Amino acid sequence: MFVGCSPSDNDKTGEDMKKILLSILTFLMTTAAHAESMRCNGDLIQLGDMKAEVIAECGEPIMRDSFCRPVAKGAQIQAVQSGNQNVQNNIAVQTCEDVDVWTYHPAKGQFVTHLFFVEGELQEMKYGDRVK
Repeated sequence: MFVGCSPSDNDKTGEDMKKILLSILTFLMTTAAHAESMRCNGDLIQLGDMKAEVIAECGEPIMRDSFCRPVAKGAQIQAVQSGNQNVQNNIAVQTCEDVDVWTYHPAKGQFVTHLFFVEGELQEMKYGDRVK
């Protein structure tokens, strides 16, 4: 117990601290959810959604692009027989996965959003400039 404080003061302080911590935790959770979601026509688009779901909720993007993102580097052994000798060559192979990038231009005051799809599934969201 603190000097000069009644037990009821300590209870109030403890309750206030709980409220503050709960508020901070709620803010952090909603910020994290916002970072991985986008609202379209009142519905929430989230990581894991498929292209068809995104089109149904958000319509066509203003731009579509695609690229091949490197996945892994490895050595592939290639054996060749030349006459009576076996020759072995090691060839470096770099594989990649196809990534589709869709760009949405939201309403005034919101951020341009880039959606990254791998095998048709939304894997990543990045935000660009705020629309003026």
